[in-house]
Amino acid sequence: MIVVTAKMTVKPGLKDEFVSGCQELIEATRKEEGCMSYKLYSDTDIQNELVMLEFWEDIESLNIHMETEHFKKFGDILDKFLVADIDVISYSAEQLQK
Repeated sequence: MIVVTAKMTVKPGLKDEFVSGCQELIEATRKEEGCMSYKLYSDTDIQNELVMLEFWEDIESLNIHMETEHFKKFGDILDKFLVADIDVISYSAEQLQK
């Protein structure tokens, strides 16, 4: 399993518009093969900081996701909303057996 965190800091006053603009990406991504979870979270301490938390079955699924039209469309709007580059961390994780 591949876990990705993408921390984003949105320009003041644009958070609601940004979150609304993420909905198409989120909905389309959740339908992709290999996507286990794809959620956007808001930091409770830093008003304009958001984190996309992603879980993928494997690296191949993640690589395919980054080539989709909805992912590229999302990338095209980032300059309007973000104060800095996205801070992305990805790592491989083993699922614990219950």
